[in-house]
Amino acid sequence: MRLNTDDYFDQLYQDNDDPWHYQQRWYEQRKRQLCLAALPQAQFQRVLEIGCSNGIFSELLAPRCQQLICVDANRRAVELAQARVARFAHVQVRQQRVPETHLELENDSLFDLIILSEVAYYLRPAELAQLMQQLQQCLSADGMLLACHWRYPIAGFELNGDQVHACLRQHLVLHHYLQMNDPDFLLDLWTQDAQSVAAREGLI
Repeated sequence: MRLNTDDYFDQLYQDNDDPWHYQQRWYEQRKRQLCLAALPQAQFQRVLEIGCSNGIFSELLAPRCQQLICVDANRRAVELAQARVARFAHVQVRQQRVPETHLELENDSLFDLIILSEVAYYLRPAELAQLMQQLQQCLSADGMLLACHWRYPIAGFELNGDQVHACLRQHLVLHHYLQMNDPDFLLDLWTQDAQSVAAREGLI
């Protein structure tokens, strides 16, 4: 039986500001550093993070962009993330559920990086398909999408990380730039531009 996502996350955040132990577990620390290292650019203009949770990864993304918009559906998660990134004037944290509410484009400004981490397996398959369409519409001409997800089943939800990434690989109309198959998680990067980092920097 599928769980209600609102109830699921409300319960997780009840009396717990870090339900996945992002700060304590080396697994989580290592995964964040791998995600950051996988990005082909040191700096980005406009970044969207979907499912920002309590803002621990947002805090690491902030120095690498000119504008960062973080969204999460859970009110408590948004409050925690807002407090964590409050010192960054260029970071906004919004309570928003995707794909039910379409991603907002201010002044038609597209994103040159979208982060989709540890959130897509909470969607129904039809919602994931809708989100993929939205993400591609929101990417700039040289934009990129990084996805990272836990590979094991999550009780009460249909999808796991392998299924999410298989769907992304099949349907995203982007260059599949990078893939990392860790036993515990998948990390994939798609780009509009197929150039490697070495090519960008004139090394080849």
